[in-house]
Amino acid sequence: MYVRNLKELNIRDNINVGGKAANLGELYSLKINIPMGFCITYNAYEDFIKENGINESIKHYLSENLNGKMSLEECSNYILESFLHGNIPIHIKIEIIREYRALGKKACVAVRSSANVEDRKEASFAGQQDTFLNISGDFNVFQHIKKCWASLWSPRAIDYRRKNNFDDHHIQMAVLIQKMISPDAAGVVFTCNPMNDQKGEVLVNSTYGLGEAVASGTVSPDTYVYDMNKKRIIYRQKGGKEYRFINSDNGIKKVLNNRKFKQTYSLNYLNVLRLVKVCKKIEGRFGCPQDIEWGIVNGKIYIVQSRPITNIR
Repeated sequence: MYVRNLKELNIRDNINVGGKAANLGELYSLKINIPMGFCITYNAYEDFIKENGINESIKHYLSENLNGKMSLEECSNYILESFLHGNIPIHIKIEIIREYRALGKKACVAVRSSANVEDRKEASFAGQQDTFLNISGDFNVFQHIKKCWASLWSPRAIDYRRKNNFDDHHIQMAVLIQKMISPDAAGVVFTCNPMNDQKGEVLVNSTYGLGEAVASGTVSPDTYVYDMNKKRIIYRQKGGKEYRFINSDNGIKKVLNNRKFKQTYSLNYLNVLRLVKVCKKIEGRFGCPQDIEWGIVNGKIYIVQSRPITNIR
């Protein structure tokens, strides 16, 4: 089996689909809203590179780079081309098409990595692999799956693994496909305040539109700190929210916010309380402080991903 629906997954499945996808399956079992979708397992990546002879190319180009015969950028570009020119085996395509079309006719989806080196307690590889948003149509989905696989070999991903002493030849990549949502507000919650390592405080960052604006650092978001002991917001600061990201044709676009968006808070008090409650429930399930991406659509909270916070004492 090369494809698993998120509804079927739990934390034990991380050996086949990576932590990001397994965690989402765990959230679904907690009856927490997640954008529905499926995950393409490690086996699909392994069979793809094997049938297209890409593993030999990877070894060759990495060796050329380490021997000083090729720059890291050149090495990465050659590997990327190998992936983009490769063909996904038909039996894998059939499984992907079945699950993709079950999301709706030409459904718009996010294509995200779920690698075996991501979202670990001892090291965060967040942002090292690429994410593609609002992708639609069979052909485009297949192309972006290959791009997602290939992003395992971007210059920054290779360099980061080397600096953290992870073996390039023992990494695996699953790909998470989720139906896009169009949030009114979105952002990140840290269930332990990373500014002061206070486990009794929850830090909420939010902005209008897609959460990519916060995750990518494109905007200065609204900030809220909720004290679990005092049961109230103890700090609130309005961010600039200069832009927001919205869904566009086969992708997303950045829109300049007007004065109203800039001068109003993206979350009201009740929504902060609801977010804190959901996110602390997630922390309870995983047993450690979490870095959680979320979105609110017509008052309904969706959790896009949850991973351990790695930079707290």
